[in-house]
Amino acid sequence: GKILEFYFVPGWNRSMVIAEVKSAEEIVKNISGLPIGGFMDFETYPLADFNESMKTYIEAYKAAEKMFPGPPR
Repeated sequence: GKILEFYFVPGWNRSMVIAEVKSAEEIVKNISGLPIGGFMDFETYPLADFNESMKTYIEAYKAAEKMFPGPPR
């Protein structure tokens, strides 16, 4: 993976990294491989592409629509 952006948060003793990786396991491996990795507390949050996520929802709703009949006529 690669680091896309890195921010340091003054006063909080924190930093924020946006990285592009193929899996959660890869980011954990990258962090734990750092010399200071064993002394760090970290949280990971996946980011999803909005358009791709919406395509998935639309496909799911269309499939659900086919499963149920429309209102009585």
